[in-house]
Amino acid sequence: MTEQEKVTKIVRKYDNDLSKLAEEGKGQEYKTVLKFIADEANRKQRELAGLENKS
Repeated sequence: MTEQEKVTKIVRKYDNDLSKLAEEGKGQEYKTVLKFIADEANRKQRELAGLENKS
């Protein structure tokens, strides 16, 4: 299972509600989702700045 699939499964479990995840979810689930969001944001920024090839 890829990281994106894990995150999608976790987010769906909490009805696509980040605040519900933060309140009711396990700490590890919350950390996994936020890390994925941060990694994706960083990847997009590197692409826009031309520092990394699009993949």
